Amino acid sequence: DDFYLNLVDWSSHNVLAVGLGNCVYLWSAATSKVTQLCDLSETEDVVTSVAWSEGGRHLAVGSSRGEVQLWDASNQKLIRVMGGHSARIGALSWKQSSSGGAPSAGSSSLLASGSRDRLIHLRDPRSDSAYEMRLCA
Repeated sequence: DDFYLNLVDWSSHNVLAVGLGNCVYLWSAATSKVTQLCDLSETEDVVTSVAWSEGGRHLAVGSSRGEVQLWDASNQKLIRVMGGHSARIGALSWKQSSSGGAPSAGSSSLLASGSRDRLIHLRDPRSDSAYEMRLCA
């Protein structure tokens, strides 16, 4: 019912992530297998956005409580939860960044999260802080 949510994303490994209510499901186009990655019902939260990392290994999941969960999809393990927003996260986007040279040398992924709180956070998943930069509307 909400046009401001991004609940579907296709990975580079041909896996479709779909957020439905409290859960995120993964559908493999190669095997037609459906797997439930996570269920936020224990925290009475709702999935509001999903985004695959450029390598297709990690999935970011935004929630109605303003949290970003980072998942290792192949192992179905929650890596970390990043706070910082006070409202639902409707948009997530990954960007591969490099410090020069070949893409594999010194490269890392950055994650941007946009929320109904009118803030955009630029996050480095390797960092202990919730976000590296905050953009205000």
